[in-house]
Amino acid sequence: MPQLFNTPLWFNGLDLIFASVVFIISLLIAAYSWRVYNITREKRFSYFSLAFILISLSLLVQVITSSAVYFEDVRVAADTILRPAIGADREYSTLFYHAGFFLEMASLLGGLLLIYLISQKARERLKKFDELTQMALFVYLILLISFVASFKYVVFYLTGAVLLGLIVLNYYRAYLTTEKRNTYLVMSAFLMLFMSYISFILIVFLPEFYIIGQLFQLLGFMVLLYTYNKITRRN
Repeated sequence: MPQLFNTPLWFNGLDLIFASVVFIISLLIAAYSWRVYNITREKRFSYFSLAFILISLSLLVQVITSSAVYFEDVRVAADTILRPAIGADREYSTLFYHAGFFLEMASLLGGLLLIYLISQKARERLKKFDELTQMALFVYLILLISFVASFKYVVFYLTGAVLLGLIVLNYYRAYLTTEKRNTYLVMSAFLMLFMSYISFILIVFLPEFYIIGQLFQLLGFMVLLYTYNKITRRN
C-alpha cells in the first residue's frame, strides 16, 4: 500500500481528525474571504478565497487517500468502486494512489502560490502579459514539483516551506509598515504553518515530528480563522 512517509502507528486515524478540522477551517476562511470581497470588492480577497478552496481540496483528498491507507474497509470499498479503472488484479491501484497524492500536493502548493502572490505589494498583478506568463511558469513548476513529490514527499514539504517562508517575510514587511494587529496575526499564523512544514520534513529523522507538524498546522489555521472572523465582523 503506497504511503509517502512513516508515521507513529498509534496516531494513524487521529491525524484524519486534525485534517478534517483544518479542512472545515479552510472552507470557513474561503467563505469569509468571499464575504469580505463582496463587501469591499477588493480582488485580493477573491484570490484568497480561491487559494483556500484549493487548500480545502488538498485536505479533502488527503483525508480520502489516508483513509484508504489506514482502514481496510475503506480500501475494499474504494477497490470495488474503482475496479473498472484499476483492473481486476488491482494492477493500477498504485497509480491511482499516486494520482491522489499528486492532486493533494498540486492543490495545496497552488493555494500557497496564490497567497504568496497576494501577499506581495499591491500592483496590477494578473493584468499584464509578462505577469501572466510568469504565472504560467509558476503553475508548470508547481505541477512538475507535485509529480516528483508524489513519489518523494520531502520535495513537497521543502517547496511548501519555501513558499510559506516567503509569505511570512512579505507579511513581516507589511507589519513593519502598517503595524496593524491583524497583519501581525496573519504573519504569526503563516509562521506556525512554516514550522509545521519544517516538522514534516524532519519526519525522516523521527516519525514523532509528524504529530508536532499536525499541531502547528492546526494552530496556524485556527489563528487565520480567528483573524478572518475579526475582519468580517469589522466590515
